[in-house]
Amino acid sequence: MADETEVPMHRRIRPLAVLAATLPLIAAGTLTASDAAVATGDRAPRPENGYTLLFVRHAATDYSPPEEELNAEGIEQAAALAEALHDEPIDAVYTSMMVRAFQTGDDVAADHDLPLIADAGISEVGFDVEAFPEDVNPQLYLYEILTKWLNGVDRDQGFGGESYDEVAARWGEWWASVVAEHRNDRGTGVVVAHGAVLGLMLPATCATPVPAEFALRHPLPNTGIIEARLERNGTLTCLTWDGTPLP
Repeated sequence: MADETEVPMHRRIRPLAVLAATLPLIAAGTLTASDAAVATGDRAPRPENGYTLLFVRHAATDYSPPEEELNAEGIEQAAALAEALHDEPIDAVYTSMMVRAFQTGDDVAADHDLPLIADAGISEVGFDVEAFPEDVNPQLYLYEILTKWLNGVDRDQGFGGESYDEVAARWGEWWASVVAEHRNDRGTGVVVAHGAVLGLMLPATCATPVPAEFALRHPLPNTGIIEARLERNGTLTCLTWDGTPLP
């Protein structure tokens, strides 16, 4: 994969700050250790065919973009995630090139004796908040941008930062490599990334319809999971979105 790095288990490294500033999909909440176990316990039964992918938003940080380590709550969430996934047949753990994603995936990888595979293609969307108009609320302005992009509007505009089209290009390269590697496999891969990149890219990647309004109303909480199945023909079927079944 392009920009791919294998990270030995429990080795904490500070990767490149890929973009000037990053923000999660707004209004996202957090999970306690017990919440994470319940959320992962409610997933759909494993299919006999296809490769399962669990797309996970990183655990909690105190947020000082673009890089931030997990806070105390986030460390607890990451441990709870690993415990909840202990009995899953996980054979690969992918993360973005950002510390908070590395740390969230680290316990899962260690529990399954796997390396972390980091890729810049799934790092968070680069929003340059300093370039936002001075007279706007940054969170509301960000929400407006996400709404436009999910509805197919102004996708070539970065509003001072990275555009949707730029995010889609790097995600697409990463996704093509995952499909090539796992389309004929059986097992489970974990992908630890970020709220905005998952909320924007999975509706475009999943063959299952994910309406813009649904994605906006259901931002992933920290360690929230979108469960999907990669079919042998390369199609991604999304099954649940943070516990909510998809048609």
